[in-house]
Amino acid sequence: MESKVIAIVVTYNRKELLMECLTGILNQSVQVERIILIDNASTDGTEAELKKTGILERKNFVYRRMKQNLGGAGGFYKGIQTSLEFMCDWLWIMDDDTIPDRNCLENLLAASKIVNEKVSFFASSVNGSSNEPMNVPNLDIRATGNGYSDWYKYLEYGLVKIEMATFVSLLININAVKQCGLPCKDFFLWGDDSEYTLRLCRNYGNAYFVGKSKVCHKRAVAKKLSINDEIDTNRIKNYFYQYRNDIVIKIIYYGKIYFAWTFIRNLLCAVTAIRYPWGLRKSYTILKATFAGMYKYRYFKKYIQMQLDNHNSLG
Repeated sequence: MESKVIAIVVTYNRKELLMECLTGILNQSVQVERIILIDNASTDGTEAELKKTGILERKNFVYRRMKQNLGGAGGFYKGIQTSLEFMCDWLWIMDDDTIPDRNCLENLLAASKIVNEKVSFFASSVNGSSNEPMNVPNLDIRATGNGYSDWYKYLEYGLVKIEMATFVSLLININAVKQCGLPCKDFFLWGDDSEYTLRLCRNYGNAYFVGKSKVCHKRAVAKKLSINDEIDTNRIKNYFYQYRNDIVIKIIYYGKIYFAWTFIRNLLCAVTAIRYPWGLRKSYTILKATFAGMYKYRYFKKYIQMQLDNHNSLG
């Protein structure tokens, strides 16, 4: 029996890239069962463009327009929550600036037939518009029974064991969702994917990077995000979520030593940031986020535990 896949895309004011993304999904060598689009209250005519192209009228297309921008975290929360209204085996999730190769999904599904174990998700290989590496996942280097990690267990098939990835073309096992719950919507931006993929790996099953499955991530800036390099003053405030959410993840998943290291690193980053344009604003953002993470981590920890405890209600 063929696997049923629901594609989930979250968009906000990027209608041209969104159309390219949706076209890539519709032109896959293996067809998806349904597409769920979460529109975070776009103001650039996204809905009108969907009507113009006829995509909005497709019977397997579900369009949910939010009343306000919930951020990427809130958008994926709503998208995955909506997917539970339908029957499927896998969720294929991505940002609106993700353009999948024609065989992207086919190669992800092929990997699911190779790996003979419970799997939380498979991640695609991500490159930027100039073929530069982007959104590189974290290897799972946890020790096995003999003290060594086994991230190369399926290396001969082009599969590498990972434990953290971004929401840029992930094929998530629906059973992992039903057991581990939904993403942290209150993360708003950045880090929600890191927390969620860690949660899936730690509480359901392993995850693998699939070398043959490829997407192009057409983010405006292909470089790794850095507050020091940020020149758009309107975006500096967004880094609050990056630093806060990172602190929360370190405390919950890695313990006091990693938290202490991250705390010291953030203090050093706050000092260093002063030397860059709008340095005081950047430094204040880092410090505010760091202490907010220390204050709010109990809230997020409680939320995550609630998702794990209430997983049966998602079935």
